[in-house]
Amino acid sequence: MKICVFSDSHGSSIQMKQAVRREKPDFVLFLGDGERDLPALRQAFPDLPLQAVRGNCDVFSELPQELVLTLDGVRFFLTHGHRYGVKTDRRLESLKDAARKNKAQAVLFGHTHEAFTEWDGGLLILNPGTARGLRPTGGVLEIEGGRIAARLIDL
Repeated sequence: MKICVFSDSHGSSIQMKQAVRREKPDFVLFLGDGERDLPALRQAFPDLPLQAVRGNCDVFSELPQELVLTLDGVRFFLTHGHRYGVKTDRRLESLKDAARKNKAQAVLFGHTHEAFTEWDGGLLILNPGTARGLRPTGGVLEIEGGRIAARLIDL
C-alpha cells in the first residue's frame, strides 16, 4: 500500500494534486491547515480514499483534532501537532507519548512547515512539511507485509 501524506496547504491544492498524479497512492492522509483545499483534491480523485484532521487554522472545521486508524496492518496516530507543542518541544516527547498511548506504530503531524522523518525505537515519526510555498514538500509511506517505509518528497 502506498500513502501520500500532506499538511499545511493553506489555500493551495495544486502541488498535492500533482504529487497524487505522480505517486499514484492508494490512500491520502492530510494533517490540517488547509481543509478548504480538500474538496479540490477529492474532486480530482473521487475514488481515492482520504482521511484528514484539522489544524489550528481550520477554524470552523468539523474534522477531528486527532485520528487513530489502521491501514494495511499499521496503526497510525494523526494530529496537526499544535496541541503537542511541536514548535517548541524539538524532542517531540508529548507527541511521542500520545502516539504510544494510542498504541501507534507511526505518528504523523504537521504545523511546523518543516519536513522531517525519523524512527524512535519502533515508532515512525513523520512531518511532511508544507504543501505550499517556495519549496513545498510531502511524505510517502509504503507498507508491505506489516512493515512501513517513509520518504519525503518535493512537490
